[in-house]
Amino acid sequence: MCFNVVIINPRKRDVRVPVLNLLDFMHTNHDGFSIYTVKNGKEMVYRTLDAKKFVEYIKENVSYNELVHMHFRLASSGTVSLKNVHMWKLEDEDYTKSYYYVSHNGTVSKYSNFTYLDPKYAFWFDEIPVDYAKKFIKEIDEDIESDTLSFIKSEDFNDIVFNDVTQIESVLEKSGFYGVMFLTNPNEVIAISYRKPMYVIISNSVLYFSNTNIKEYVSKTKKIFGFNFKVALETTLYNTLVIFDVKRMMVKKTIKFAPPKYEHYYNAYYIDL
Repeated sequence: MCFNVVIINPRKRDVRVPVLNLLDFMHTNHDGFSIYTVKNGKEMVYRTLDAKKFVEYIKENVSYNELVHMHFRLASSGTVSLKNVHMWKLEDEDYTKSYYYVSHNGTVSKYSNFTYLDPKYAFWFDEIPVDYAKKFIKEIDEDIESDTLSFIKSEDFNDIVFNDVTQIESVLEKSGFYGVMFLTNPNEVIAISYRKPMYVIISNSVLYFSNTNIKEYVSKTKKIFGFNFKVALETTLYNTLVIFDVKRMMVKKTIKFAPPKYEHYYNAYYIDL
């Protein structure tokens, strides 16, 4: 599934090396790359399908950033297209003029294309041979929206995010949400884990939220008494929403979820040709 990470760097350490290390995940998550950064108060967003251009962008624009939010897509619903590359901007124009940049690792079954597309575009590895599926998937000539994009555009999601995100559990449950989602702006990170673990790591005074345990990629090595030690602290959150204050470097609110148990979340996959 997708790779999803937020890096908070209050002391403005040089985070280029750990970010470049994390680009290793691009090899298995190759269907779109995106990054949102804040450096000296200046925000930048870059979304692309071109891996080489993304690496060049990182080398030129990531160093002492106070915030880095990255996502590498592995398409499981929706075509491989720029529209479906994550880091969409979610804006509340009717109320406080606030906004977030959003990325998600996981699925939203209510909006899955495997539910709404013609059956020949929905294939199950345990029922339809992959070669047969490829034959029909080539017929797709339209940019089919991903399940996450449809979800964040929904009225239910927008209303709850900008009115009281702590009450989001009912929206997650009704939509069939699974995974780890991050919503970021220069002041705040909303991190959501629902039926999937979220990892929180601190190394060299840099804080990382991720859907994957990235300790070995970001840990600073210190040599003590002739031994090499990986210096990092880590914890795992599960079925939890965290609202984190970037400026004050503190957790503002933590909400625990209690989702119903399902035997299967998904077993379909979109093949990129």
